[in-house]
Amino acid sequence: MLNTPSSSGSISGISQFCAFAELFRLPVSLVAALAGCATTYALNSALPLQLYLLTAGVLFCMTAAACAINDYWDLNKDRINHPNRPLPSGRLSIEQAWWAAVVLFTCALIAAIPLGLYSFILVAVSIVLLWNYSHLLIYSGILGNVLVAAIIAFLILLGSLVAGKPFAMIYPLGFLFCYALARELIWDVHDAKGDRDYGIITVANRWGEQTAFSIAWVLIGVLSASIPVSLIGLPMAHPLLFAAFSSVMLLIFGTTLFPYQQQPSERTYERFVFWERIGMLLGVLGLLGAAPPF
Repeated sequence: MLNTPSSSGSISGISQFCAFAELFRLPVSLVAALAGCATTYALNSALPLQLYLLTAGVLFCMTAAACAINDYWDLNKDRINHPNRPLPSGRLSIEQAWWAAVVLFTCALIAAIPLGLYSFILVAVSIVLLWNYSHLLIYSGILGNVLVAAIIAFLILLGSLVAGKPFAMIYPLGFLFCYALARELIWDVHDAKGDRDYGIITVANRWGEQTAFSIAWVLIGVLSASIPVSLIGLPMAHPLLFAAFSSVMLLIFGTTLFPYQQQPSERTYERFVFWERIGMLLGVLGLLGAAPPF
């Protein structure tokens, strides 16, 4: 049966929507929005609904824009490491990615204005760093790992600032930073060839892939040991929620990391990424249980 022009246009529109969703790493962006919004609610449930929605919107736009501009700058490298992504595969143009990043970053900055001065400054600084992330990688991929981990942890800090309690979630913030750093190190193992070809210095390239795996395991081990210590030493609103969900997050990370370390293939890497994202969603929800009881 022949396609009509309208049906062909619908198929094209759906394909482009799916390409943008992939460019924005839609599941990751939604998790960031949910985590920031939930942090704000856990610390101050009496705030107007508008502030929760603005916090979620800011984090969604920032995360999606960061993914878009990263793919824009890393197009040549992704032709080696991730040829099926929307830009190297030709499903989207580099102009579309650039404008998508500009629009989303602008929306995030505007939405941050009602959240207060400190929140606006945090968002503005994060946007500048995210826009120049790929350039910083050329200087030091290790610095890039730390930067990304810090910005991921900032989603909890932003929620705390909006709630008016900036220091209430220091432990969850540090927990998320260490977890994100471990994840970044493993992603660099997969991207080692493309990074090496473009002179980007990472732990995997400088000291070897096994060193990157070892550091990731140490970070996960430290986080695992910190759970019982924090349960004893920190006041928490929902300690069992924190202990259960954060432990599941680390368990998922470890059980999918081990087969990837033993057999680094595209299949084991994709399995690691898929389950790690699910684990991070559960873990972020669990980290909210570490909010102090007010």
